[in-house]
Amino acid sequence: MRYHKAVEITKAEADLIIATPGICTTDVIALSHGEQRYDVRWMTVAEIDAFVADLARAEIAAADAQTSLPN
Repeated sequence: MRYHKAVEITKAEADLIIATPGICTTDVIALSHGEQRYDVRWMTVAEIDAFVADLARAEIAAADAQTSLPN
C-alpha cells in the first residue's frame, strides 16, 4: 500500500478524537475499516479517497489470495 498520513489508532483514541473539537482539514477526522481505526484529521479529501481505495484494494487482494488455487 502507498504511504499515507493516516495513523492507526485504537477505538478509545478514535472516540476521544471524535469527542474533542479541534482543527482539521476536512469533516472526516477518524476512519474505521473493519476492526482498524485511523486518524485522518490532517489528510485532504483526495488523500482520504486514495487511502480508502488502497484499503479496499488490499482487502480484495487478501480475499483473492485466500480463494485462489495453489500453483
